[in-house]
Amino acid sequence: MAKLPVAEESGTRAPRTRKVRKHRHAWFWFLCGVCVAVFAAELLLHPISGKYETSTEIEIRYFREGRASAHFLLNGLRLTANPQIPGAPAVLIIGDSHVEAFQVPDEQTMGARLERKLRASGKQWNAWQYGWSGAEGADYIFAAPMFLEKFPTPYIFLTMNDGDFRTKLGEQARISDRNGTVVAEGLVPNAVRGREPSYGGRLARKMKESGLIYGGALRFQLDLKPLWQERTASAQEDAFSPNGALSAELMEMIVRGLKQQYGDKLRIVYMPQQPFSASEPLEPAESLLMAQCHGQRVQCRSIRDRMIHELTVNHQLSRGFSDTEPGKGHLNARGHQLVADEIFDWLNSN
Repeated sequence: MAKLPVAEESGTRAPRTRKVRKHRHAWFWFLCGVCVAVFAAELLLHPISGKYETSTEIEIRYFREGRASAHFLLNGLRLTANPQIPGAPAVLIIGDSHVEAFQVPDEQTMGARLERKLRASGKQWNAWQYGWSGAEGADYIFAAPMFLEKFPTPYIFLTMNDGDFRTKLGEQARISDRNGTVVAEGLVPNAVRGREPSYGGRLARKMKESGLIYGGALRFQLDLKPLWQERTASAQEDAFSPNGALSAELMEMIVRGLKQQYGDKLRIVYMPQQPFSASEPLEPAESLLMAQCHGQRVQCRSIRDRMIHELTVNHQLSRGFSDTEPGKGHLNARGHQLVADEIFDWLNSN
């Protein structure tokens, strides 16, 4: 009788040889997947993030608050989406990021709305709008010679808020009192007055067009860099209020410096934080500013009453956007309308 194999006698099967599957070109397909993901992300971000520069104009697409495309001339003026009238009288509006207004489209900015109201009333005027992020009281004094030279106009409306009076050190300049004259000096040699010019050559401009690169650089500049960047000790020692407290002395100095630089052309528009009722007290900065303007004969107004009316009657906030905390942050389209209305009524009253 034939003898059975050992495997059959024990009732077990012989083990099969397992084939090892080789993953060829794994890194190649991984890199292909990364490229496809980056390309898809760029397609999504490009319409709302990035910067496009030409020899005559700059476009900045923005999405951190609201969503808009802002267009600027190389001289720093924000375009209003209205045709400019050559040789016509002009009104100049200056300020910080509220006037720079990345958050709202060109046609909804305070300058654009004021321009349309003026022309609808029969005044064929232009409205110039010039703002740059981070500007403070010292910077407006420092930039005055540039404004007076480049933008001749009988009216300069300076929009200000609480943050403009906390220190005599601005982003570009510091101020000091020399025998009754307020002097503004650049923080660095040959400091730029007003908006910083664009940097880099053709390659840098092309990189800014990328929504991913521009968005990443913007987050670093606005969110990450301030966490570790501190002002120098000498600059802090040279400020009236190193802790950011309001000072009547500093307020007087800033208003006096503005009057000395801009003269009778100056009008100040104060933009408070969003008030929610008429019973709320005035902001300390607003109270101090109105007192100093009255004492130094500087024309000054606030849009506080308009903001309260807009909220209590029309139920609309003047600050904040659909993707931010209600009532917080920059002026939205309604806020820009209120500033335009205030300036328009001011011009008519004059």
